[in-house]
Amino acid sequence: MSTQCSQKQLKTLDLSKNIISGTASLAFIEMGVSIKNTFDSSSLRSTFKGENGQIGFSVVKILVDRFINSFGFATKMTDIQIEVLTVDTLEKFSFETLEDIILFFKMARNGDFGSTMRGVDSNLIFGEWFPKYLEIKSIEREKIVAKEQFELNNNLLSIEDVKNAYNKAENTPQKKHDRLKELIDENTKGFTRQQLEDLIAEWEKDESKAPFLYALRRKRLDIKGDFEFK
Repeated sequence: MSTQCSQKQLKTLDLSKNIISGTASLAFIEMGVSIKNTFDSSSLRSTFKGENGQIGFSVVKILVDRFINSFGFATKMTDIQIEVLTVDTLEKFSFETLEDIILFFKMARNGDFGSTMRGVDSNLIFGEWFPKYLEIKSIEREKIVAKEQFELNNNLLSIEDVKNAYNKAENTPQKKHDRLKELIDENTKGFTRQQLEDLIAEWEKDESKAPFLYALRRKRLDIKGDFEFK
């Protein structure tokens, strides 16, 4: 187990114990939780294993009970139904995090996945609402990966690299242009149109890159997409 992974697991365990003991305010936690937070925590599967299994069951049962009781339906779930829903939640979220459960229940309670007039049960929660949450999380993950890739390529494609490639090319305008195009092609491989426009915008802020902007802008001919350049 890596040190980083262990720290994430300990953080989740500490949060769980505080929720169980009542020393952590769930209302306060809900106000600060976001999908971005979920990527910084360990999964239920890796955290609540072995002797920590009971901690996982206890904290999720508290979250489930709070969630169900937040609805104003006359018919409430029995203790057995709450227990079964807790088990279902642990299984469905086994590869997600404790923060995922907190956020998911908050969003479902607020009607972000749709409303219900017939009560709340496992079929509705995990058959209709849960897939919608995973889709939202998947989109957010793609945004984070795209941002990290953009920052990586932006750093790799430094002005020093551009100048060196340009100056080392054979002393003809065409050869210099070809080498510059090759360097840009290498560092924008897999870019979306939006990522390209973001990189162009960054270069436009740097006067030292102005002489080479024409080559980057020509990538618009190669990268198609829904982005409308203005």
